[in-house]
Amino acid sequence: MAMINIITAICLALFTIEVLYIVIGFFIKNREGRINFIRGFKKGKCFAVFIVAIPLFYIGYWFKDQSLIESFFSALTHAVNLVVLKFELSKIQLLLNENVFYRITVYYCCTLVTLNAVLFAISVAGQRGWEFVQRIKNTFTKKNKLYIFGNNNNNLSIYNSNNSNLGIVVDKISAQEGLSLYIKKIKYISCNNFDATINAIFNCLNKKNNRIVVIINTEDDEKNLSIINCIIKKIRQASDELQQRYFDLLDVTVFGEPTYEAIYNDIVTNALGCVQYKNKYQMIAMKFIDEHPFTKFMDERHIDYETSLIKNGIDINVCMVGYGKTNQQIFLTSVANNQFLTKSNEELTLKKVKYHLFDKNYAENNKNLNHSYYRYKNEIGTMKPDEYLPLPELPANEEYYHVDINEPMFYNRINEIVTRSKNDVNFVIIAFQTDLENIDMAQKLVEKRREWGVDELVVFVKVRKAQGEVAVFKEKNVFVIGNESDCVYNIKAIKNDKIYQMAKLRNEIYDLEYTITTDKSFKLNDETVKANCIKANKNWFVSKSQFERDSNLYCCLSLQSKLNLMGLKYCRDYENDLPALTEEEYMNHYAQGDIPDTETYSTVIKDKKIIKYPLEFKDSKRKNLAVLEHYRWNSFMISQGMVPASKKQILNEMIERNGKLRHTNGKNYRLRRHGNLTTFDGLVEFRKIVSERDGGNEVDYDVIKYDYQLLDDAYWLLKSCGYKIIELQLSI
Repeated sequence: MAMINIITAICLALFTIEVLYIVIGFFIKNREGRINFIRGFKKGKCFAVFIVAIPLFYIGYWFKDQSLIESFFSALTHAVNLVVLKFELSKIQLLLNENVFYRITVYYCCTLVTLNAVLFAISVAGQRGWEFVQRIKNTFTKKNKLYIFGNNNNNLSIYNSNNSNLGIVVDKISAQEGLSLYIKKIKYISCNNFDATINAIFNCLNKKNNRIVVIINTEDDEKNLSIINCIIKKIRQASDELQQRYFDLLDVTVFGEPTYEAIYNDIVTNALGCVQYKNKYQMIAMKFIDEHPFTKFMDERHIDYETSLIKNGIDINVCMVGYGKTNQQIFLTSVANNQFLTKSNEELTLKKVKYHLFDKNYAENNKNLNHSYYRYKNEIGTMKPDEYLPLPELPANEEYYHVDINEPMFYNRINEIVTRSKNDVNFVIIAFQTDLENIDMAQKLVEKRREWGVDELVVFVKVRKAQGEVAVFKEKNVFVIGNESDCVYNIKAIKNDKIYQMAKLRNEIYDLEYTITTDKSFKLNDETVKANCIKANKNWFVSKSQFERDSNLYCCLSLQSKLNLMGLKYCRDYENDLPALTEEEYMNHYAQGDIPDTETYSTVIKDKKIIKYPLEFKDSKRKNLAVLEHYRWNSFMISQGMVPASKKQILNEMIERNGKLRHTNGKNYRLRRHGNLTTFDGLVEFRKIVSERDGGNEVDYDVIKYDYQLLDDAYWLLKSCGYKIIELQLSI
């Protein structure tokens, strides 16, 4: 009996050690670790309990029949049966009756085996219960909702960035994927097709006032288009009343490859303002231009702050290593924003940025580029100058190098460009391969710039995902761009982008200003202002083309660069200790000697003054910046594939609008033509010929004033959006 007690005591101790291991192991883990730990019981996490049970049951069988071998195999079988909760204690009942200590230990063993099964069952039931509760919450909540179509890491990044909406992921989700989402506390709906969820969204819109945000990003363009077509069909089939309700409450964003951009944009035009298309590469490029305008890296050596012109003898070079989707979009966005002027023979002329494009493939042979940026370049040779207003210059100089980065010639070419002149401003943008390969190339170029003696060479490196501490990013003038979780797959970047908010505000206010100045019966009060802004906001999505919306976005995107040319910059009210300039101080920086004239209206809204524009503009810094804005607008339009309209088209082309035939003045976004795509002086000729055609006053046909508006109203716009203007602290 003494031997039995010793073995029993050892088994009891081992069981207790196992319990301590489970308890401690459970509580030191995070949520994911705990769930996986408990789920692991089924896979043998508590296997030690069954091992220890063998000697415990062995002595019970041995005490009954004294057969060593038969007792061992009986104990082994008994331990295996415990896995399926078959205890069969009657076979060791003799020792159970004789020894209380043994009986307690056996019951202890059985309890642990039962807990092993129960905890696993509770874990599974907990997941099902949690899913059920979340669906109930999603059904009855009065909060805004976020539906994300597609279960992938990028969408999970969007989900985790969302703080205000009740989010839910929608996709065909396997049991293992469901467990993974449950561990991360990510709510989901699993479905074989999306029809039921889309129906549920519209049922909610029809009955409740919840605002619903929908993100479509399945990483399969055919699937994306199928979902968006289903949603648009629902919108188009609804009554006018419901369509207005959908416009107010439904906000759909669909991601798609730029290869199919034309398809997406065509489909989105039928969505009555409820759907927007997002090109992730454009989002990356706009974030890049916003945070790193080229003027940020210039100072009085390069810029004449008195005139906001680039000094003579300065070249701006951009070397792009790799010319895939990212760098192509950065090129187009940069061309549409990084525009500069200089003086040549006392005349304002473009200071074109020189783009040096490195790719082992013939990347210029591209259907999208031929459809967009190169359209004007390809067609200008067929345009007869006497049939057009003065034709604008091509907006940039670009040179292609068909060189592999592994060729010795690669570094030689970079060296020739960035060491040509100490007066130049030089940039390298690396976006040719994986994150690690891009970082490795950055490291090599940083070493090369030391070797070449060009420490001010600015290096940008595309890194899709955060890489932790990387030494090269601590070097001067080395910057990470393209972090997708920050600038693409983030609800703030998708829905609350600052440039987007500025552009919408400008659209509302300028629409209101137009109404006030053209409709003499309009009465300015809170109610009419609100109604007009609601109308302008709807027209922004429904009536305006993607070109017009993007034009407004890119205009606001260029604001930082233009302020830099005056020795200023803008930032959040709380981001910098430097005091904000007053409006008077800003106007003195910008328009001293050429202060704009305001009409008798005191304000429109939020202190926005209405400016009276003359037909003649005096030479000044203010005029220089207006000319620059027009050439920037030209560059944007050219980058989008727009071409100038002929004089004949400006004077004669008509279109039916609201039941009446009206002149287009050469503006036709479907055919991608525009009558204002000309030089600054060409705008004077434009207003002259259209006013003569209609027998009107040139003032009513002037479009030059639009080139002044951005900076004339910059102080109001930035202050309204929570920003301040401060003096630039030159650091170079």
